[in-house]
Amino acid sequence: MLIPYAAPAEPFHKETEIKKSIFIAHLVPVSSEEEAQRALDGFRRQYKDATHNCYAWRIGTERILEKSGDDGEPQGTAGHPMLHVLQMQKLTNVLAVVTRYFGGIKLGAGGLTRAYSTSLADCVKEASIVMYTPYECYEIILPYPAVGGFENYIKDKDIIVKNRSFADKVRMTILCLPGEAKTHLRFFTDLTGGKAGIDKLGEEYVKIERH
Repeated sequence: MLIPYAAPAEPFHKETEIKKSIFIAHLVPVSSEEEAQRALDGFRRQYKDATHNCYAWRIGTERILEKSGDDGEPQGTAGHPMLHVLQMQKLTNVLAVVTRYFGGIKLGAGGLTRAYSTSLADCVKEASIVMYTPYECYEIILPYPAVGGFENYIKDKDIIVKNRSFADKVRMTILCLPGEAKTHLRFFTDLTGGKAGIDKLGEEYVKIERH
């Protein structure tokens, strides 16, 4: 059974200057620790001239794996505050990296904690965050006279039509919210006098923008 979760829709970054240091916060959607590590290694190569590349990631839904690192900053001043931002925003399947170019002014432990957490929080605020929402997937087979009624019914519903094919009957693959499926399927059955072919294919995620 799929579990809903929130994550960035796509990679995003935001640059901030704090007391002459440049902080570049990155958010990347990832699906495994291996993918997160590869992406982190990529940032380290891309910003090899940076003073620090600190990170945090959360992976999974039912069981969330978490990891963070300070990359040379005083222990607990970078990675953990970044992880806390991801936790507070309820994000998972995400890698966060904050790259720092030191500007010559020391921030102190409290200043570093605020700088890393604030730069990442501002990045999350501007990024496109989506809810990966579980939908049930069905194959529906309808006789042609029922197609008009089907199209009218779905106009204001949660139903997403993935594809249609036309032969002796109309075959469609649809997605709908699990809590609404029973009502929809009953309508299709009644619409066709019991002649609708209905087969559940499984579940998949649908991206819905988080407001």
